Amino acid sequence: MLKHIFLIFMLAIVGGGILKGEDTECPSPDSKSKEQIFKEIQEFKLKYLAQEMDLKEDQQQKFFDLYNEMTAKRFAVMKAARRLERKVKKNENATEDDYKAVTEAINKAKADEASIEKEYDAKFSTFLSQKQIFKMKSAEDSFRKKLEEMRHKKHGKRKGK
Repeated sequence: MLKHIFLIFMLAIVGGGILKGEDTECPSPDSKSKEQIFKEIQEFKLKYLAQEMDLKEDQQQKFFDLYNEMTAKRFAVMKAARRLERKVKKNENATEDDYKAVTEAINKAKADEASIEKEYDAKFSTFLSQKQIFKMKSAEDSFRKKLEEMRHKKHGKRKGK
């Protein structure tokens, strides 16, 4: 229960900054860059995962380093597919071939991402239990869902204005 209260509290703080940034047309000089916000979310996510996985102190830094490495690889794999997807969505004259290319790029990126995850599961298993790896995956899903909920709530509020 305490874990969930902590998660909600931290998501509210971090998410508030994200959502505030989405609302403003001209960022104030003290507003955070997307990179800074991403970094803060990632740092909080690591702490949340460590807590949910019951990591021991001697496991934490090794986990953080390896998880950041995995995250960077996953992000790089999906980046090109997302860029192509946005380009096609904005193109009113997109052809069937354009849509096919996007679909294939997304499918390939997801397969590559799964391959990266499998590779890192093997690396994690050298110092984490299978239970901890399972808890990591569950915690990643719950973290992602909480961020999505916050995003949807914010977009709902904006529509009502």
